[in-house]
Amino acid sequence: MIRIETPRGRRQSGSWSRRTFMELGALAPIGLSATASTIDSDRNGILLFLMGGPSRPSHIDTFDPKPDAPAEIRGPFKPISTRSPGMSITEIFPRTAMQADKFSIVRSVYHTSAAVHDTGHQLMQTGRAFTGGIEHPHIGCTLTHLKGSREGTPGHVLLPKPIGKTGGNQPHGQSAGYLGRTHDPFILNADPGKPDFKVPDLLPPEYITNVRIDRRRSLRESVEAHMEQVEKSSAGKQIEESFDLARKLMASPSTRAA
Repeated sequence: MIRIETPRGRRQSGSWSRRTFMELGALAPIGLSATASTIDSDRNGILLFLMGGPSRPSHIDTFDPKPDAPAEIRGPFKPISTRSPGMSITEIFPRTAMQADKFSIVRSVYHTSAAVHDTGHQLMQTGRAFTGGIEHPHIGCTLTHLKGSREGTPGHVLLPKPIGKTGGNQPHGQSAGYLGRTHDPFILNADPGKPDFKVPDLLPPEYITNVRIDRRRSLRESVEAHMEQVEKSSAGKQIEESFDLARKLMASPSTRAA
């Protein structure tokens, strides 16, 4: 059973319908299995979300050829057999066909929401559309929420960068949504394929030495300790009481009437 609470208390749990199963089906590449032992042994997963390339041509030109359809409907490419019995793809993917026993093709996915890129991105990465002001979490963020992270490493990394503007103004389903920003992905904002690639923000600027970093940490700890003492002191409590009284006076109709 998978149960994730939304801000409005709507629970997603219990028996799964076919629709619900398809919504959660994107978890399959990252270790969803029928046995707990398999789940525990799967430590890493990669979700490739293509913004272009093979997703641009029609499906009949890639992974869903229609060899028996009329010539004006089927694509120009011939279907070829694959290593998976009964599965055929078009001739432009000969090497992919040799790996067909290692992946599955779902040809029944569709949605009836707005015909914009943003909606498709949301559904494919979260399983739900952005409705009622509720932004649902990305699959990786959900796993981070449920399974946690290894010490010293982020549980979910997004690279090379978030999806930009695609014609709409809605979220693309890449954040933690209502789970909170602590479960947001670590965004690389860098392309590992470039020769000058380096992970940003993990190393301080050259002019900041380790000694300076330690001094900053000590200063912060000192300030936080002092603030805690102030809050517990009688003077601090008086300040808090004064702020509370001022708030009540400002919100009181009887005070304004007087």
